[in-house]
Amino acid sequence: MNLQHRLRTMSEQKRSYTLGSVEYINDQWIFFDDENEEASLLEELVDREIEVYTMNTWQKGLFNADGLVKLPDYYYKLQHGDCIRVSKTLPYAYSELLNQLPDTLFLEYTKFLNQLSYSLYDCIYCHNMMLYVPAHSEYKGVNFITYDNNESICSVQHHFQRGLQTKDRFEFTMTSGKRAIFTHS
Repeated sequence: MNLQHRLRTMSEQKRSYTLGSVEYINDQWIFFDDENEEASLLEELVDREIEVYTMNTWQKGLFNADGLVKLPDYYYKLQHGDCIRVSKTLPYAYSELLNQLPDTLFLEYTKFLNQLSYSLYDCIYCHNMMLYVPAHSEYKGVNFITYDNNESICSVQHHFQRGLQTKDRFEFTMTSGKRAIFTHS
């Protein structure tokens, strides 16, 4: 599997975007997040990729401070009430943890997590012990990950071993009391 496949898997995850609408108020573009109803200045997204819903489809482009979105073929002028979405970013420790998983384990873990109704983008906390150990050495430890899908919370303990042997054991506990275990060697 290559990086493109991994990125496609990530972008296809539920809740990988923040969805909302824009309004022009007091000479500033304001973004209203549909999920938590918070408002923020759109200028915080200058030179960042956003998607605008136009012509009955999502169009990717770069936002600039003048209310313009540079699409592949033209500039789109934002209108009051336009619907946009912005790719969510993952916490650094969690992103690094996912990058450290071998490709097959990454895909299997993602599929298992999705079957439990969680998305990779539901991560609200991650302690990645692998950030603190030297690369290419024999070690083992535990990572802690917490997910919130707005319906329930899931706590994951990732027991791992690296070096001559590679072992991974994920223990999931949901607020419903449901528990699950996923192993990979």
